[in-house]
Amino acid sequence: MILKASFTIKYVSVGDFRFSYIERGKRQGAENVILMVHGFTGDKGVWCLMGNALPKTFHLVAVDLPGHGYTTRKHHDDHSIPAQAAKLHQFVMAIGLDKRKFHLVGLSMGGFVAGIFAARYSSLLSSLVLMCPAGIKAPKLSDFFCQIANGGKNYLLPENPEDFNLMLKKQHSRAFYEKVLTEISHPDQRFLLHDVLEDIDVPTLALWGDNDEILDVSAVDIIREKVKDCEIQILDSCGHAITLERPWRSAKLILQFINSLAQRG
Repeated sequence: MILKASFTIKYVSVGDFRFSYIERGKRQGAENVILMVHGFTGDKGVWCLMGNALPKTFHLVAVDLPGHGYTTRKHHDDHSIPAQAAKLHQFVMAIGLDKRKFHLVGLSMGGFVAGIFAARYSSLLSSLVLMCPAGIKAPKLSDFFCQIANGGKNYLLPENPEDFNLMLKKQHSRAFYEKVLTEISHPDQRFLLHDVLEDIDVPTLALWGDNDEILDVSAVDIIREKVKDCEIQILDSCGHAITLERPWRSAKLILQFINSLAQRG
């Protein structure tokens, strides 16, 4: 998939911490620069289909978050969302993305990280795209969280090797992901994005699938209420995995959004 999308796999180190990322195009001379951040248990590859649908004149970067994909995993590090946003800032500085403003796109947990990043480092951004982000206290609890609250099975952390291999492929990752999930779902952490939405002062696009069973679509009402400059787009007959279920539609909506910013002058 990476080769089809014309991405190149790269690495950059900050001290003893190594980030893995994929890149298409060059920042210099690019029409727009987009940094993409995946969700919990995902990796940079989830962006390839959508990336392939974006103009070749765009400089695209997708990074593996700490402990995900081929980025350094340190089990005892802080993996709270603020800590991940700080790591993302280190990555941005390390590869020189701070040299010009860029568009930040985040999916699910990556949307949570991107939202916190935008609230902290808005001067670096042209815009923010939140794709079904975690971290918002939605008016309606999703089917997934209702099931977990009632003691049901957590499909993000499968309980047998067959289910686990389907999602994670490497069984030894389970302990790490359990730790991350525990940190980001702590009562002091789980709704941090909700609390800083009003601090986001860059143009924001929110994309959400109307059939999302992981994070309920009703959260868009909170985004609409709290983010000063936002656009909401609901994808019909789409679940939580937006980049895989609707890669071309997502790319089209993001492109339209970015073009609309240029028209503002």
